[in-house]
Amino acid sequence: MTPALQRALTLPGDPVLRPLPRQVAVLLAELYAPPRLAAHLRAVHDVAHQLVDWAERHYPQLDFDRHAVLFGAASHDIGKILRPEELSRPGSAHEMAGHDLLIARGVTEGLARFARSHASWNARHQHRRPAGEPRRQDLEGQARH
Repeated sequence: MTPALQRALTLPGDPVLRPLPRQVAVLLAELYAPPRLAAHLRAVHDVAHQLVDWAERHYPQLDFDRHAVLFGAASHDIGKILRPEELSRPGSAHEMAGHDLLIARGVTEGLARFARSHASWNARHQHRRPAGEPRRQDLEGQARH
């Protein structure tokens, strides 16, 4: 593991970020993930953690899988290890690549699906854009993500 990746995975940060789930952190280290990706996944995971905590406090009757949500947030862009060009520009090829990578590493479909469906507008029905097809554009022409 590079020192930069080690820092992205372990330093508290400012603001302080929660660590990634161990399974995700180990996978990122084994695959020599770009530090920028590890930092992004950690930030998204931290925000998801805050949202899950809030939902549990304010809507205790809400039925959702906390572990799955947090794992999905921590691993949603993992396919960018295989599609590094999508670290700096829009693209969707990393979605299926991430799903397949997680499955190959023994992650269940129930958790790997977040990598495949995180940018889909209709994930419930597994609506998919063909790889390379652009996302819907906002008013300024910037891809949403």
